[in-house]
This record gives sequence, C-alpha cells and structure tokens, in this order.
Amino acid sequence: MTGVFYAVSELSAPWGIGIPPIRDTVMFHLLTEGESLVVDVEGQRATSGVGELVLVPHGAGHVVGSDADGPAVPLWDLPREEVTERYERMRIDGGGAPARLICGAVEFTDLAVGRLMASLPPLLVAEQRDGWLRSTVEVMAAECRAAAPGSAVVTARLADVLVVHAVRDWLHREQPTRGWVAGVRDPHLGRSLAAFQAAPSRAWDLPALAAEAGLSRSAFAARFTEVLGEPPMAYVTSWRMDLAARLLEDGELSVGRVAARVGYASEAAFNRAFQRIKGATPGRWRRPSPLEDAAPASLTGVD
Repeated sequence: MTGVFYAVSELSAPWGIGIPPIRDTVMFHLLTEGESLVVDVEGQRATSGVGELVLVPHGAGHVVGSDADGPAVPLWDLPREEVTERYERMRIDGGGAPARLICGAVEFTDLAVGRLMASLPPLLVAEQRDGWLRSTVEVMAAECRAAAPGSAVVTARLADVLVVHAVRDWLHREQPTRGWVAGVRDPHLGRSLAAFQAAPSRAWDLPALAAEAGLSRSAFAARFTEVLGEPPMAYVTSWRMDLAARLLEDGELSVGRVAARVGYASEAAFNRAFQRIKGATPGRWRRPSPLEDAAPASLTGVD
C-alpha cells in the first residue's frame, strides 16, 4: 500500500468539497471533531459521525460536506498549505459549527488486492467496534490538533492502518455471492484462481484451469462466468496484462522478458494483446500517477 495524498482540514459549517475521481485508489474520510459528515458517491449517500471511517474503494468522484444538499467547492480550487509532498492542510470557514476532517487516498500495488477493492461496494462506513480503534482515532485527532514535528507521518501511517482494518472488517462481515472475493472463497474456483495467480507464466487454457478446480470444462466455465462476471480466459488475459503493466513500470525487464513472465512465448503476440487491453504498446507504456490523472493541467504542469 502506498499513500497518494493525505490532508487534514479545519472546517466550519456550511462546507462541502468536491473530490475528483482518482484512478486506482481507495479514498477515505475520517471526522475527528464535529457533528457529522455526509458523503455522496454518485447518488449513494452515507452519514458518519466522529471516529467512523468512510471508504470510497473505487476511487470514484464524490462530495463530502456538512450536510446533504449544500454547495461543494472543487478540491483543486481550495487553498492548501503543503506540509510535505503528500500531506496538506486545508481550511474552509463557513462561520458555523467547527469540524476537523482527515482525508486521503492510497493505492495498492498487489494485483490480488486490486481485485479485492473492485469487489467492495462503492461506499463503505466502518464503525468503531474495538477499543484499540477508538484509541487510534484519538491519537490521530491529537496529532492533527498539535501539528507537531512528525505529525504528518504519524497521521498518515495510522490512517493506513484504519483503511486496512476497515477492509478486513468488511470481509469478516459480508458474504458476497458475486465478484472476486466470492470467487476466491468458492471451494472450486478458489483453487483454480490460486493456481493461476501463483504461476501466470504457465500455458493456461480452459482444460488446465478446470482441472485445478476439479470440474468439467463446461461446469467450470459456467460457474466462473456467473461468479466473477467474465469468462475464465478473459480473466487470465486481464490479469496478465495488469501484471505486465506493473513489470513494465518497474523498468527492470525487457519487453521480451515481461512477455515470458506473463505466459507469452511470442513477443509479437504479447505486444498485440497488451495494446488491445491497455491502449498502448509495451514500449510506450507509462502509467501516469493517480494524481496526474486527477489534477487539472495547471497544477501538474501538463499542457
């Protein structure tokens, strides 16, 4: 898990902030002081209180505010004090009830975790069920108030812990019947997924995947498509291209070696598949950072 940005905001009602989509991230909001927080993700709303972590697992654009229907100022239009490269402080003075809010975005480099995040609902509120969680929130609140040397690091690391706990709590509580989590938990599909993800360079085809699952080809294909929402070989190709993109970004392997790592004996066939899925050739692939995608050109220096 890598932090993309963190922000502590001192606010007074009425206030609202429009958060842009930030690709491949999980965004979070934690009210440490105040009355309540309203989060609206594409028409789906949740209200949280102090100490309740709100997750936006798919990086979707959304609005956070002191009430459900108030105006929202776009995030990039707000004045910000840059504490570190990834940590900022913001203020909105509406003249009313005060509040303090911790927000941020993190990205996960592990492909399996990325699939897990895609399986989560678009909006998730994690309540404080454990004493240590309440203590963690209290420490974060104290760090935000003090603004002492090192507070940015402490706040960011504790926020990361809360995000992981919120996801783990959802996994303990929910039993989804569709999606990647349901597939991993399925006694047959889970074996096949684990075998493929452990060795994506193998010459996988439908019979090999079905054999790992202990099912006939037809039964496996139907079950896989129903639970994961895509045919088995489409999943294989998608996973391989995501892995290839990460390897290309690392820059340590040639295109030919990346192709072999993801199961392609032919570099030409790999190039065609990669361009079809990712929209660029492997040699030209460069994934911009999530914030480069989200921020206006005036803030990134991109014309």
